[in-house]
Amino acid sequence: MQLAGEHLRYSSLLAIFTLAYMFTGMVGLFIQTGHDGITPIWPPSGIALYAFLRFGPRMWPLIVISIFMLGWHHNIPLLSIMFAAFGNTCEALLGWKLCRHFGIEFGKRLRDTWLFLLLPVLMAPLAGASIGSLGMVLGGAADWQALPFMWLMWWLGDACGILLFTPLLYAWVRPPAMFRSAPRLLEWFVITGFSIFLGWYTFVFERQQPPGEFINIMFLVTPFLLWASIRLGLRGATLVSLIACSWVLWGAAGGTGPFAMENVRMAGMIESSFILVITLTALVVQALFREHTLDLESIRQANEALTERVRQRTAELQRTNEALMAARDSAEQANASKTRFLVAASHDLRQPLQAITTHTDILGMRSSLPEIAGNIEQLEIANRCMTRILDKLADISRIEAGDVTMDIGVFAVDSLLDELGQQHSQEAASKGLSLEITRCGRNIRSDYTLLLQILQNLISNAIRYTDSGGITVECHPQDDTLRIAVTDTGPGIQEEHRDIIFEEFYQLDNPARSRDRGMGMGLAIVRRLASLLDLPVHLDSAPGQGSTFAIDVPLAGEETVDTGNNRDAARGTPAAQRATVLLIDDEPAVLHSQEILLKNMGYGVLSAADSDSARRLAGSGESQPDLIITDYRLPEGETGSELIEQLREETGRQLPAIILTGDVALARPANEPARCLLLKKPVTVDDLQKAINRQLANRTGRDRLEQTHRNGQGNQPEDRSQDIK
Repeated sequence: MQLAGEHLRYSSLLAIFTLAYMFTGMVGLFIQTGHDGITPIWPPSGIALYAFLRFGPRMWPLIVISIFMLGWHHNIPLLSIMFAAFGNTCEALLGWKLCRHFGIEFGKRLRDTWLFLLLPVLMAPLAGASIGSLGMVLGGAADWQALPFMWLMWWLGDACGILLFTPLLYAWVRPPAMFRSAPRLLEWFVITGFSIFLGWYTFVFERQQPPGEFINIMFLVTPFLLWASIRLGLRGATLVSLIACSWVLWGAAGGTGPFAMENVRMAGMIESSFILVITLTALVVQALFREHTLDLESIRQANEALTERVRQRTAELQRTNEALMAARDSAEQANASKTRFLVAASHDLRQPLQAITTHTDILGMRSSLPEIAGNIEQLEIANRCMTRILDKLADISRIEAGDVTMDIGVFAVDSLLDELGQQHSQEAASKGLSLEITRCGRNIRSDYTLLLQILQNLISNAIRYTDSGGITVECHPQDDTLRIAVTDTGPGIQEEHRDIIFEEFYQLDNPARSRDRGMGMGLAIVRRLASLLDLPVHLDSAPGQGSTFAIDVPLAGEETVDTGNNRDAARGTPAAQRATVLLIDDEPAVLHSQEILLKNMGYGVLSAADSDSARRLAGSGESQPDLIITDYRLPEGETGSELIEQLREETGRQLPAIILTGDVALARPANEPARCLLLKKPVTVDDLQKAINRQLANRTGRDRLEQTHRNGQGNQPEDRSQDIK
């Protein structure tokens, strides 16, 4: 009886999926590109893979039956039908095997989304496209010249079908749970309604307009796609993707819309690419926010587990103390037991605490919850360690990406050496090491900031690997160069290691990867920056006697020397603290946090969320700003560069400015104003302080010059010696 019921269930499922496969196959053939019989999307591939994942490979007859029925209905040669059936079966079987092997779950983790794209979506269709297109040629349904394009479109169509319809079925073929509240129902109505409206307006209403007046607004579906992915999960992401792709395919089949082209082959490829991009975007965004939600849940569970563990341990301690009070004659035994208990409790509590710390780091990067606000101070040490690691990695990334700009100038090497002494003296003293830096009174030509970073890494590396003795920094003039040498009394470097120590993440005598020895990035950064500045690096070392790292910098004359006043000012001056800053940012959270930060730094702050508010504050006359700090991207397409120029023109003052940007690809704004400094987010407190003080270093002199111009007492050209490019 049970066996008969199982056979009936299997037959029913097979019939249902066979009908679904045939119906969607007829739809796919209806929207085929040209006369090649190849469609931009083949939905049956997604249906077949879903059937295999839910019910196993035993569902293979649905593919064979459906392919034979579709092929017979469209008068496709028998040999071509057999190849197509075999190819599509292999495709579904391969996709099922890859999903099972790698444990892919739909919509939970970003990792699973990328694995789903790379394996079942892109790799599995290779089998179906290769076998099926070859069968079409061998069976006489197509000629050999059409084979390359047929294979490409077959592969793209199957990939699009799997990417869109397999997650769609996984999301929707289960009991509904998205209409639990009226607000959520309203969200569904708004998102789906506007998506349908945009498609109707683009492909139906505009279709009726006179030629040349067509306006494609289908791209406006993107915000609703992201909204659905974030708020409505996998169901919302797949539904809006289906709506957008359906409109595009329907419009192209009807000869309207941006994908309706005379070159039908090109149109088919573009349609497939659109489906892949729009669906992948929705799935990635959905998985990213779902992963974030799971991380928050794991943190909550870890906190609950820790609370329960503490409660249990506390209860045990109470029971132990009660037993001690009741049996004083066994005090020694009880004390021993308590000691063992405390040791065990300490050991057990460290494990969940470590897990909580790790998950809290993730939470700190993505969100801020009131429950963890009181633990921020305890996390500062870990955050600083992580920041240092990320800074090293960012340095390497920026160098490799060519995002490091050079500002070559002439300056006194002593100013550089003095700054190095101030930065590293305490670090050396904390290890009981001496740091001796010898001034030489020479001028050199290079980039001050990059050369400073090179020597910082050399000195930090020397301190890190030196246990006793000290570090010396000396200068040795050599013809037209100045050799700056950093010498330590550390363990020295073997001959065979002198080349590989400049590789990323390589460390000598640190098999356990102790953080006391860093990450092995310092010397790699030295080599990259030195290569960028075209400065030779030398190494002289003897095992057991220490090492000397030296770099040769071009010497310069005395005529145009940067005295370093601006850099000294960057370390902070009392005058700078009396300035008023006009702060502009359209993000409320960012604006509020920066306002608090600047006030704590001692500055007066005028806050503006948009350009209109900034103009009112700058021209009110109540408190004139001394400095502008603005985000680069402002509302309504305006940039911080444009706003700075407008404020300068309206106020009649050449206000110094700082532009903050989160766009790492932005090297310099195309219309960057004079006396403007560009900082990349995230910006530390120290970096912001230095930038502000640098911009305000010569504020008084500029104000006098501007007052002279306003009074008509001089026609001298504007002093741009402090312009920061």
